[in-house]
Amino acid sequence: MPTQLGAYCQRFDAMVRPVFAPLERALTVLAATAADVPGKALHGPLRELRHQLQALCDKVQEQHAYVLLFGPLKSGKSTLINALAGAYVSEVSSLPAYPCLVFVGAGPRREHVATRYDGTTQTWTNAQEFVRDLGAAHVELVVALRQAEQKGLAFEPAERFPQAIRRVDVRVPNSALAATGAVLVDTPGLYTRMRFGYDRLTREFRNAAACAVFVVRSDTLFLEQAFAEFHQLLDHFSRVFLVVNVDSSKRDLSPDGKLVPSLEQTQPERVLDAFEALAMTPQLQEALADGRLRLCACDLQRAASWSLQRAEGSPAPADFAAFEADLRGFLGSAEYLAAFLRDSLQRARSLLSEAGILLAGADMQRLRQRLAEHDERVGWTCGEEQQWLAALAIDLVPVFAPITAEVAAAAASAARDAGARLLSGLGAATDTWFLSGDSLQTLQREHWQPLVRAYRTAAATAGRAAVAAALSQPQCNLALPAGVGEVLRRAGVDAHAVLLRALDRLDEVAWADADNVPIDVAAIPLRRTLADLLAFRSGARMRERTFGPSAAPDARIPAAEKSARLGEAGRLHLHQCLAGFRAGLPAATDAALRRHFGERFATAGATALRDALATYGPALRQERAQHEADRARLQALALPVRALAVAAHELLPQIAEIGRAFGVDVAGAPARHVLVPAPPRAEAPLPS
Repeated sequence: MPTQLGAYCQRFDAMVRPVFAPLERALTVLAATAADVPGKALHGPLRELRHQLQALCDKVQEQHAYVLLFGPLKSGKSTLINALAGAYVSEVSSLPAYPCLVFVGAGPRREHVATRYDGTTQTWTNAQEFVRDLGAAHVELVVALRQAEQKGLAFEPAERFPQAIRRVDVRVPNSALAATGAVLVDTPGLYTRMRFGYDRLTREFRNAAACAVFVVRSDTLFLEQAFAEFHQLLDHFSRVFLVVNVDSSKRDLSPDGKLVPSLEQTQPERVLDAFEALAMTPQLQEALADGRLRLCACDLQRAASWSLQRAEGSPAPADFAAFEADLRGFLGSAEYLAAFLRDSLQRARSLLSEAGILLAGADMQRLRQRLAEHDERVGWTCGEEQQWLAALAIDLVPVFAPITAEVAAAAASAARDAGARLLSGLGAATDTWFLSGDSLQTLQREHWQPLVRAYRTAAATAGRAAVAAALSQPQCNLALPAGVGEVLRRAGVDAHAVLLRALDRLDEVAWADADNVPIDVAAIPLRRTLADLLAFRSGARMRERTFGPSAAPDARIPAAEKSARLGEAGRLHLHQCLAGFRAGLPAATDAALRRHFGERFATAGATALRDALATYGPALRQERAQHEADRARLQALALPVRALAVAAHELLPQIAEIGRAFGVDVAGAPARHVLVPAPPRAEAPLPS
C-alpha cells in the first residue's frame, strides 16, 4: 500500500502542478486589470482555484490525512487537539468566533502561519504575539462585516475584505501526528457570530478530507440544536466520529445525600446507548449501521492531560486509547487509501471542471465580444482611411460644375434685366443734368457712377443668391464622385456650412473696368458763339473754357449755357455714350460673375472641403490606435486566460487515466461548486 500510495502521489503531483504556471500568469494579468474590463470578475474565483489546488496538491504530495473537528463552542475540540497532537496548542482557540480554519500538524519547529484571502501569508514564532494579532484581525473583520450590512451587501470576505484570514497553520515539533501524517483542522464553533456555517467552512474539503470528528459535551448531547448541521458531515466525509466529551470527575447526588460517581464516570457507554435509543435520527442510524458513523465517549480533559505529560509507564485512558486506535486504524486502512485516491481525484476533477465552465462563461464571452468589436473597428478604420485618401486625391473643382451652370444662368438674367433699368436711369440723370448748373465731372461721379455701382451690386447679389440657392439643394448640388459624399458625412463635414463660409470669405467681385461711363470730351459737339469767333478760340480752347480740363472736366456749366453750347446735339451725343457703355456691360458683367462665383468659388470651395476633410485622417488614425491599444490590452488578458482554460481542459482526461490506473472511478463524481461561494445563510444579525 505505501508503495502504491507513493506512486500515486508522484503521478498526481506531476499531473496537476503544471497548471499553476498558466494560472499564475492569468492571475497576474487579472490583478492589473481595471474593474470595468470584461473578465475582471474572474480574478476572485481563479484566486480561489489557486488556493484550492494548492491545498489539494500539498495534501497529496505530503500524503496528509485531513481530520476536521466540528462541534459547538466549548465542546472540547481544542482539548481533543491537544490530546491527539501531544502538544499544547490551545492558543488557536483564543478567538473561536473568527471564521477561519486552523490546521494543526507536525513540523520541524513551532510556528503559526496565517493565510489571507488575497493569498498573502504571515508567520509567527511567538504564540502570544499570534494571539494578539489575531484579536486585532478579528476586530477589523467585524468592522468590515458591519459596514457591508449597513450598505445592504452580502458579505463574502474574498470580495469585501480580502485581508481577512482564511486559514491558520500551526506546526508542532515532536508531535504524535508525525507518525500518521494526519493534519487536524479546527473549525469555528457551531454558534459563531460571524455567519459562516459548516457548508461554507468545509467548501474546500469536499472530496478532500479523510474524516470528520464531531465533539459534543454529554450535557448537550440530547439537544437538537447541537446537531443543527451535523447531517451535512455525513454527505461530505467518508467517516465521521461522534465523540461525546464526558466528565469522569462528575458527581451525582445519591438518595441518602451523598456524592457518588456519576453515570458518565462509571458507565459512559450508557450515555451512548441512551443517545442511540432516544435521540438518533434515521439518517444517523443508517450511517452508524453502514460504518460511516462511529460513536465513542471520552474524558477529553483527562486524555489531554495524559498526552501532554506522557509519564513513562503511564497507560493512556482506555476510552481515549480506543478512540485513537479506531482513528489510526481508519487512517491506515485500505478503505482510507481508496478514499484518499478517490477523493483527491474527484476533488481535482471538480475544481478543473468548474474552472472550465467558469473560463467559458459569461465573463469570457463578454471579453471575446469586446475583442471582436475592437477587431471590427480596427478593420473598418483601415478601410475608411483608404477611402479618405482616395477622396483627398480627387480634384474637387470639377464637382462644382452644376453650381457654375446655375451662376451663369443667374448672371445672364441679372445682366439683362438690371441693364435695361440702368440705361433708363442713366438717361434720366443726363436729362436732369442739362437743367442744372453742374459740371460734366459731377454728372459722371455723382449721377452716373452710383447707378453703375448699384447695378453691379445687384448683379453680384444675384450671383451670390444663385450660389446659396444651389448649396441648399441635396448634396449642395455638387457632382461628387461615388462614395465621396459618404466619406464627407462620416467625417462629420457639414458641406453646406463649409461652402457658405467659403462663399463669405470670397473678396468683392473684380470688375473688368471702372464704374465710370467713359466720355471723350473732345468728341462732344459744341456751338461757337460770337465771342469765340472774335477771340479766334480753337475747338480745344473752347471745350476747356466750357468743361474744364479734359482730364477733370469740373467747370460748372449753367443750364442756359448748356442749352446754347450743347443743344440737342450734345444731349444726343451723351445718350450715345451711355448706349455704347450699356451695350458692352452685360457681357462684362456676365464674365465677371462667372469668374467670381464660378471659377473662384469652385477653387475656394474645393480647398475648404479638402481642408475640412483633411482632419478626418488623423482622427481615424487616432481611433484605430486607441482600438488597437484596447485590443492589445484585452488580448493580453484573454491569452493567459485561454491558455489556462486549455490546460484545465487537457487535465480532465489525464485525471480519468490516473483513476483507471489505480482502479478509481472518477466519472461519477458529484458536481461541486467550490470556486463561486454559496449564498450566505440567513442567521441572526451581529449584536450591536
